[in-house]
Amino acid sequence: MANPFARPTPAWRKQPCRPDGISSAHAPLAASHKALLPLGAMMLAASVSGWAQGSASAPGADSPNVTATTPAEGKALAPVTVTGTRDRAAQTYQSGITSAGKMPVPAKDIPQSLTVVNEKLIHDQGKDSFKSALENVVGITFEAGEGGRVGDNIRLRGFSAAGDIYLDGMRDMAQYNRDVFNTDRVEVLRGAASMLFGRGSTGGIVNQVSKQPRLMTEHEVNATIGSNNYQRYQGDFNFKLADDAALRINAMTTDGDGRGDNAGASTHRRGLALDYRLGIGTANEFQVSYYHLHYNDKPDWGFAWLNGRPAPSPTHRYWYGLESDFQNDKADVLTLSHTHRWADGSSLKTSVRDGHYSRAMWATQSSFAAGTTAANLNDNTVVNRRSNAKSGQEHHTFVQTDYLTSTQWFGRKNSLLVGAEYAAENASRSTYAALVGTKPSTTAGNPGSTGISGNLTERLATEFKATTLGLYVQDTIEVAPYWKLVGGLRLDNFKGDYQRPGNPAPNNTALSRSDTLLSKRLGLMYQPTDEVSYYASYGTSFNTSGDLYQFDPTSANTAPESSRNMEIGAKWELYGGDLSFRTALARTEKYNERNTDIDTANNAYLLSGKRHANALEFEIAGRITPQWDVFAGLGFLKAVIDQSGSSAAGQLEVGQNPGLSPTRQANLFTTYRIGTQWRIGGGLTAVSQNKPANSVTSLNRAPGYVKADALVEYKINEGNTVKLNVDNLFDKVYYNTLYRGFAAPGDARSVRLTLTSRF
Repeated sequence: MANPFARPTPAWRKQPCRPDGISSAHAPLAASHKALLPLGAMMLAASVSGWAQGSASAPGADSPNVTATTPAEGKALAPVTVTGTRDRAAQTYQSGITSAGKMPVPAKDIPQSLTVVNEKLIHDQGKDSFKSALENVVGITFEAGEGGRVGDNIRLRGFSAAGDIYLDGMRDMAQYNRDVFNTDRVEVLRGAASMLFGRGSTGGIVNQVSKQPRLMTEHEVNATIGSNNYQRYQGDFNFKLADDAALRINAMTTDGDGRGDNAGASTHRRGLALDYRLGIGTANEFQVSYYHLHYNDKPDWGFAWLNGRPAPSPTHRYWYGLESDFQNDKADVLTLSHTHRWADGSSLKTSVRDGHYSRAMWATQSSFAAGTTAANLNDNTVVNRRSNAKSGQEHHTFVQTDYLTSTQWFGRKNSLLVGAEYAAENASRSTYAALVGTKPSTTAGNPGSTGISGNLTERLATEFKATTLGLYVQDTIEVAPYWKLVGGLRLDNFKGDYQRPGNPAPNNTALSRSDTLLSKRLGLMYQPTDEVSYYASYGTSFNTSGDLYQFDPTSANTAPESSRNMEIGAKWELYGGDLSFRTALARTEKYNERNTDIDTANNAYLLSGKRHANALEFEIAGRITPQWDVFAGLGFLKAVIDQSGSSAAGQLEVGQNPGLSPTRQANLFTTYRIGTQWRIGGGLTAVSQNKPANSVTSLNRAPGYVKADALVEYKINEGNTVKLNVDNLFDKVYYNTLYRGFAAPGDARSVRLTLTSRF
């Protein structure tokens, strides 16, 4: 079955490497990697605006090879060829080898929808945060940091993914705003995935993959200045210390003002990542990683809704907070890992992570005085302001081990994954009990931001301690020529203990709950050629009442919710492997959702709610010609509440969209190289009308929008380039962060100039 778009691999295509820098052609692991042969582009650009309202990722092998032969258990391993480079010109926007399925395989060997936002795309677009990188992914929306949470708060296919964020395959659910200074790629695996990752994961998971030390000495420095006093400096320093050892240091500092003519909101971030690897490419490899992120921001919480819409001008032009506002958060994470490789290609990787996180915030929520309408709104309209203050600590310890091997059972090749995970999660939340809830009012057209004093003495409100033990096994079997069957089971025990000392009696009693659940995954792939993969899959997930570190007397007596995902799709690799294309049709069902109807006999919520989301997605990533790179996605989503509570309010929700589930999303980013020195590009982000989650019968709606970006890059010489990014080229006013009480606008037009030096 020949590929009609196939062409010889161009000279500029480099052999992809595994994320650890070991060439897959010679790696001791069994999953040998054929160069990804991805598909055809062309869709999207002309159709985006009309409907809006209604890794290492394949690094090149330019550096000299280092071949090592190391004894393992009395045997000599096959030669290991270590290669790598960070020359982005040789890379594309394709996913390359991915670890989203816990096994290092090409994306076409994962029978689920997968989007990979790699370091090249992040760099070209000038993205500087986890949230902004995820704007490339259809199916993702953003919720404001409310409801007791701060930090990155995302929805995936309409389902909350606040607890489904991972860092190098281990849970990263702490409440902080993540940066991408140490990110090699972001992997978004859609659909229920509890068999791989445990509790949560109804809409999918988001995995951040960190940059890894490699066996070469090379460095990169990026210096960016821009509008609104923006400055960002990044250093990426990789040192080869021995034939099998390397150290990588990533450092970042970022400062900038927020939106508004009065430019009161701001960000001040500092980050440091240290990674040391020893035994690279040998039988025993060790890695020590330390990650630190600190930001001290003045947060922007937008403005309250007005008559069912985001508040009109002049509110988007101003920040209505006070100089005394702050959001001061820290993350400190230490990870130790050991990988043992056998001569037959099997491997055992064990990782231990200990993370400490702190947060403290005093923000302003703004709204108009009673009686304000769009008709009588003017610069003198009174704006009321109140406090939103919270703080907390989190301490997470994870131990995870994965055994990978390939066997021949009954004459069939089996790729086996056996793993175990232990987690101890501790979280506390505090209040500023003596802090006055109101702040001085101001006016819409001339907001004052003079700071005020407040009693910021903390009082412990709640403590949550959770332990999880998960055991899982998955096998990928070549059942017949061109056919692969993926099947897996996972057993989890989750136990949560909740203390409420900060609440008045009788709501200060301790609460606890323990649940044991079985998760399943099944997939069938038909791959008639190396360039084509068709698949069908089924997976389950569960959400415990303590997923986000809280109980009440009723939820503590309520069993977990259950969900399932069914999906069919296809993945092609075309144009000699330079362009990847995928499409998928999926249905995610939460079929026993908690609702507010209470079973009075058991004092528990009924698990009688139901909702579903149907998704149709298309995505391309890669190169159309040696000069032309493209990354694009188009998604359609229909999310519906099928069954709700028996009350009148509950019945009104039936048949409604649950919120943060826009029916259409699209994104496009493309660049074209002119000659040897110039590169131009740009892109679009489009989202149809949207509304906040958990406000089903509310009339609040954020209008659809199309936002454009542009890029111009000039190569000064072999080691230096200068790049100009213009985000929101036409200064579109749009709202991409929604909550029941308010909507926050997206960034106004910004201009940023980046000098990149590699040496």
